[in-house]
Amino acid sequence: MSIDPVAVLRRHFGYPGFRPGQEDLVRAVLGGRDALGVLPTGGGKSVCYQVPALILGGLTLVVTPLVSLMEDQVSRARLAGLRAEHFSATQAKETRRTTAQRVRDGGVDLLFVSPERLDVPTFNDLLSDVDVRLLAVDEAHCISEWGHDFRPAYRRIGRFRAALRCPTLALTASATPAVRADILDNLELSDPLIVVRSFDRPNLWWAVVPGASAAERSKGVYRAIRSTPGCAIVYAPTRRWVETVRDDLARRGIRAEAYHAGLPGPERSRVQAAFMTGACRVVVATNAFGMGIDKADVRTVVHVQLPATLESYYQEAGRAGRDGESALCLAFHGRRDRLLVDRFIARTHPKSVELWRLHRSLRRHADRFGVARVDDPGIVRVLGGRPTEWLMGESEGPLGALERAGGIRRLGTEGDSAGSCSCLVGVSARVDFGSSARGRRRVRGKLGAVLRFARAKGCRRQALLRYFGEVAPRSCGRCDQCGYDLGAGFPPFDR
Repeated sequence: MSIDPVAVLRRHFGYPGFRPGQEDLVRAVLGGRDALGVLPTGGGKSVCYQVPALILGGLTLVVTPLVSLMEDQVSRARLAGLRAEHFSATQAKETRRTTAQRVRDGGVDLLFVSPERLDVPTFNDLLSDVDVRLLAVDEAHCISEWGHDFRPAYRRIGRFRAALRCPTLALTASATPAVRADILDNLELSDPLIVVRSFDRPNLWWAVVPGASAAERSKGVYRAIRSTPGCAIVYAPTRRWVETVRDDLARRGIRAEAYHAGLPGPERSRVQAAFMTGACRVVVATNAFGMGIDKADVRTVVHVQLPATLESYYQEAGRAGRDGESALCLAFHGRRDRLLVDRFIARTHPKSVELWRLHRSLRRHADRFGVARVDDPGIVRVLGGRPTEWLMGESEGPLGALERAGGIRRLGTEGDSAGSCSCLVGVSARVDFGSSARGRRRVRGKLGAVLRFARAKGCRRQALLRYFGEVAPRSCGRCDQCGYDLGAGFPPFDR
């Protein structure tokens, strides 16, 4: 290409140059080559498809897993001068119709869609009339059953891309060697450029400390935030725990905001805006907070409890210190933590007999074409509540587990005269309960890796890097196991 991507980066984003790994990926796809980029949290994945979208012309199609973040992704792309849009099942039909016409007329540079959208016949018909210049697969680890956030619809992207005559760019922030191999195989990337940046973040100080009770952990959170400058994110495993920690910090004189999926959308937007502008220094949140957050001066990330996978932990903790300055990644761990994680696994990876009951209910409520509404009252009773997360495109819960096992397939939505939407699914005659059982075992294996990390006597950094397939020094000098770095100004938490 005759246009210099560095000049485009400077003009549209204001950066003096690319971060390590970005330019290689950008130049590869501009030259028509497939590419896989593993850029750890803070590596700037979005730039890798936004800069090509500004240069290539035509349409850049981005497959992304979280419908709830698409509006934010569109807004950020527009700030860079891109004509960006998105499709989602929660939009009004007229909105989708208008967006489709803009895409057909060449008025859209960048289009965000969920992987399930690729299965919609009308969307495929639309693309047949459009000049697609680049396919970008964000959060590409969702392709792999060995990953930490597997989405069945991601497995079908490989078949979809075969019909496109454009390069494919797969991007992820957390992929073990096995997951990388699965991505390459499923997408059938042709002679791809593979860029894997080191997962090592030398500026981060790692610590895992014991904390049996909520009171002990709340006190530890307070000490960490009081002793470190800049902004802080505190991750808690449940909405109730978010509120508890937030209230405890308030009683101790530290103003903090709460963020979780149970809050109204405008309130979540307000909290996120306050954090990004610096009006709020501390946010206590579930893992619903952080995707798309790129704030340089986060000095502290605290986990009230370690997540169920090291991939999730590394991704969330990695939101600290993106400016390269020292930052603290502190996590609490207690013997009883496994009970809460076991309940999470039971919900996200139910036993085969539970999936069988759900599948039987869906078949019973399906029409003669095998189509059912997941918010049918009879099905909702089996689920124990409204399947809100799954309706928003997430993969958690029994519906997600049944989808991964091949028991159902999302077909889109259907509105009624009252303006509400019902999610339609195709119900398969057979279910691969064996794959469900294997997925349950894999999740437990990942939980075992978290427990080994928490209880390890050796270097924390070494343990993390070894998990992601890297060789690390025996002692980093910047974790609770290797010695306390006085220069960082962090308190030596007692172990």
